[in-house]
Amino acid sequence: MPMYRYVCKKCGNEKVELHSFNETLELFCDNCGEKMEKAIGRVGIVFKGSGFYITDSKKIQTNSNNSSK
Repeated sequence: MPMYRYVCKKCGNEKVELHSFNETLELFCDNCGEKMEKAIGRVGIVFKGSGFYITDSKKIQTNSNNSSK
């Protein structure tokens, strides 16, 4: 089951809830009693390898004027 983060728009209180994708919860803030809204979460991205550079996708140019005489 995924974890969802809920935030109170009035006081900023946050709460994390575990529930199914199809389930919709109506949560209220513990501090002020206002309805909490589902927040878009941060996604962790991990790049593995030696690195990613702009030169990784460039084609190597060959000099066609280097013909032997």
